[in-house]
Amino acid sequence: MIALLLLVGAAAVPAGEAPFEASERSFADAAACKAFLAASAGEARGRGFDAVEGPYEVAAGDVRIHTVRADGQGHRIDEQRCIGAALSGRSWRHSLEEDEPAPFTVEAVARSAAWLKKATGQQ
Repeated sequence: MIALLLLVGAAAVPAGEAPFEASERSFADAAACKAFLAASAGEARGRGFDAVEGPYEVAAGDVRIHTVRADGQGHRIDEQRCIGAALSGRSWRHSLEEDEPAPFTVEAVARSAAWLKKATGQQ
């Protein structure tokens, strides 16, 4: 389930996906950065996130973690990565709602109009 959420979330990043922003935190080497990600993932697991994945290597020298938290009708995904000793991160929201509103039709309005619904016990 966690892997599925991350795959859906990763696919939900728009074509102009959120860029990674460099962190002010610095590390002596790639191993120290990766250790930081491992510690961050461990802490996140104890803080009530709906999913935490990582650290895992996406490509040579590119190590990442993801945290996922339910957010309204979707979820918020935070991603941190180490490329060598450089830490960066990004965040985006994946909505489970339809991107486009339903077309305006008489039927759609009638379905949502409370005043058209019968009260309990009425025929």
